[in-house]
Amino acid sequence: MRGIPRRIQTRADLQNLFAMVQATELDGAELLPKVRMLLSTQYHVVPVLSTDGADIVTHYFPEAKQNGVTEDGLTIKKVKHIEDTEHEGEGIQYKETQITLSKAPENTQFIAVYMEDNFLTQNGFDIKEIEYILGVLDNA
Repeated sequence: MRGIPRRIQTRADLQNLFAMVQATELDGAELLPKVRMLLSTQYHVVPVLSTDGADIVTHYFPEAKQNGVTEDGLTIKKVKHIEDTEHEGEGIQYKETQITLSKAPENTQFIAVYMEDNFLTQNGFDIKEIEYILGVLDNA
């Protein structure tokens, strides 16, 4: 394998790259951001338009579900999709989504919500294995 691929596509890719790091054929510092990026694919990230305590408003976000979890560990308590009243007569269209979280978020620029059906689950990755590799690379 020449260098490191732009994106890790399969569990075998990850295992092969990690084996190269362990064999000192590849610098772990090169693999580290790729592994972090891989873990981030579990989350759907959307910008926050406004906040009011634990309530945030985003663009229409149909994937937001009650009892969902954010990357920061907050729980989604309530989801309300806000209709777009400017396009009446065209069927129900949603403009924004109001999400009530378990507490006020620290990051008010965007929200990252865990998606059960994500790149990792669709492609047979083992989250614990990725977290182990990330821990090894972080401590190298």
